[in-house]
Amino acid sequence: MIKEMKMNRRKLLIFMSLSLVTTGHLFAGSNEKGIDYYRAELYDAAKIFFLQQSNQSVLEQAENYYYLGLTYYQLNQGDSASYYYRKAIETAPEYPFGYIGEGKMQLKSKNVKVAEELFKKANNFAKKDPSIQTTIAEVYVDVGDYNNAKIALDKARKINNKYSGIYMVEGDILMKQEKIGDASSRYENAIHFNKSDKLAYLRIAQVYKDINSDLALQYLDKLLGIDPNYIPAYALIGDINRDKGMYNKALDAYEKFIAIQGVPMLQHERYAQLLFFTGQYEAASDYFKYVLSRDPDNLVIKRLEAWNSFRLEDYALGLEQMNRFLEIMPEERHIYQDYTTLGQLALKEKQPELAMKSFQKAIEIDPVRAASEKLYKEMAAAAFNLGLYPDAVKYYEKYFEEDSTPDAFDFFSFGDAAYASASYYVTSDNMTTEDETIFKNYVQKSDKAYAEVITRRPNVYYGYVGRANIHSLLDKYDNDKTGKLPGHAKPFFEQALPVLLETNGDGSKNSLIISAYNYLANYYVSVGDNTSVGEYMLKIIAIDPNNEQARKTLDILKIKY
Repeated sequence: MIKEMKMNRRKLLIFMSLSLVTTGHLFAGSNEKGIDYYRAELYDAAKIFFLQQSNQSVLEQAENYYYLGLTYYQLNQGDSASYYYRKAIETAPEYPFGYIGEGKMQLKSKNVKVAEELFKKANNFAKKDPSIQTTIAEVYVDVGDYNNAKIALDKARKINNKYSGIYMVEGDILMKQEKIGDASSRYENAIHFNKSDKLAYLRIAQVYKDINSDLALQYLDKLLGIDPNYIPAYALIGDINRDKGMYNKALDAYEKFIAIQGVPMLQHERYAQLLFFTGQYEAASDYFKYVLSRDPDNLVIKRLEAWNSFRLEDYALGLEQMNRFLEIMPEERHIYQDYTTLGQLALKEKQPELAMKSFQKAIEIDPVRAASEKLYKEMAAAAFNLGLYPDAVKYYEKYFEEDSTPDAFDFFSFGDAAYASASYYVTSDNMTTEDETIFKNYVQKSDKAYAEVITRRPNVYYGYVGRANIHSLLDKYDNDKTGKLPGHAKPFFEQALPVLLETNGDGSKNSLIISAYNYLANYYVSVGDNTSVGEYMLKIIAIDPNNEQARKTLDILKIKY
């Protein structure tokens, strides 16, 4: 009776083993996800999954141990792999794959005869199951023995030439030989014979990823139609959509993928990158910390972390991060945006010398991009705002050399920078001959820029007022030397006034008009034309009845108002 019970149990185990393997790796439900991870080469995720399984049947446990062995083997932990292969055999001695796993270790150790005996033993448990021979073929492929792999596949084909696993192994061999087209055909064959072979769809999508990404996505859609929770597909969907610039779709896919423990950090990194590039700066900041906590030397994330701090307006932190990043990143790997970001951060932290030096470095790295992004114009504006007017002039001139389409406001800004530079010399008490040359050079640059504004925008007052003001500096310069007002600015104020008056319906230009009248009145004072002086003072009173200077001048001239 006892002997009969043992025989029945053995038959039951063999029957269960056969029912498990003859379906073409339709594995026991409790292990299926982990096997999917393993077959898709997500070894850390597979290990975590298998180690977390409990309350399994005997065969499920044996299968779990076998795949743990495979996983540890791929993670280069041979001792652990051997341990779990033996555990698979101990748990279910009639489970054939445990022997194949043990044979794999023996083959790796050059114990060919021992390995062959183990493979033979495995086959004896399920002679009519093609998956035994295809699994043995995979072992031979792993050690580069394609001849024995072909022999095993031929045996599998004699059992069932429609078994999809045969074509999957052949496809993998061809991929290793870089015969991409032939490999793809084999994967197509696998799908033809088994419309539910998830790995075949994934492999074809991987083949087409860089060749025809739209076709790759079509295969992945079919795959998810079979199993919407097939996690390995989502990493590839994310990568493809990321490369296509479809960032939100990529984010959705990565989010599903990285929810699984043990998946590669690469997708975590890409997820963090896309949070930044889609403007989700707060979320990106948190995820950068997560990635760096697991990969503290990740320089790509360290770079983006500094860029992100600038976007979050945490300028002090961003400047610290950017400087530290540039110290540890080899200089040959510094990029244009590293230095534009450093420059912008330095400006915010009131470090103009570092800012200008950084912008200049960016231009050296990528002069074409710098020109397209008008970096010299940005430098000029920054220098002007910092009161570095001669630098602003220099950068505007560089900008004009590179850009054939500056607008009127660019010339106006350049004129203002040159005006401010010239003003410094006029206010100097001890102007040398060299200073006079520099001063007149800035006056000339400013006047030419304002004249360009008038040419481009003749109905706008900026250019006229600009020319009047810069010539006023010449008047001051001559007046300081001779005590006379030569009237350099007179014709320009006279040109500016009609434009100012025409556009002063709201009174917003009153102060500019009064300044022009004051200048002209002072000029006529210098030449003794009191009648004209009185006329301009009355014009001022008409705008500002309480103007103290105008009232006093009219009183002196005994002109009623």
